[in-house]
Amino acid sequence: MVWDNGDRSILVNPSLGGVTFGWKVLHTAADEMFAAIEGTALHTRVIVQRMMEKGTPVHRILNSGGIPQRNKTLNQVYANALRKSVLVPEGDVTSLGSAIFAFLACGAFSSVEEAQAALCPPFKTYVPDEGEAETYDRLYQLFSKMYFSLGRPDAGAAFIGDVLPTLDQISSNRKLQGTL
Repeated sequence: MVWDNGDRSILVNPSLGGVTFGWKVLHTAADEMFAAIEGTALHTRVIVQRMMEKGTPVHRILNSGGIPQRNKTLNQVYANALRKSVLVPEGDVTSLGSAIFAFLACGAFSSVEEAQAALCPPFKTYVPDEGEAETYDRLYQLFSKMYFSLGRPDAGAAFIGDVLPTLDQISSNRKLQGTL
């Protein structure tokens, strides 16, 4: 779970802390960082799932800022975990949405799409890898179970005996496929 700084979406509990499952003595700091990337991607999937359940269509993800622009692994994990294309702008997009709507308000463009075509920087697209996306579907089942079981004070008892064996199986499969 990636509640190292609380959870402000879905559970709305800023006092939650972080939990790592499947940690072994031979894991490295790089493994922990990769687990953190996976955790944030799966937490984002919880949020995206809730948005879609409430009627908001989500077709792609825009991942902007300094870290996504410099971390291909992060973007590919997000694409795989979310099963959505991830677009990473090559330039700064801070306040670009506000600028687009200001241009629309003053009549400089006739549509959002026209303004986007004129003002948005080029972007790199990361598309989901089907095999990895299937792995993240399995991880998401575990993640969402633990997310809601550990994150809600009123959660009932949950069967979690499958969590570590399933994580071991997923890890073994990744090693066999050379994807970890």
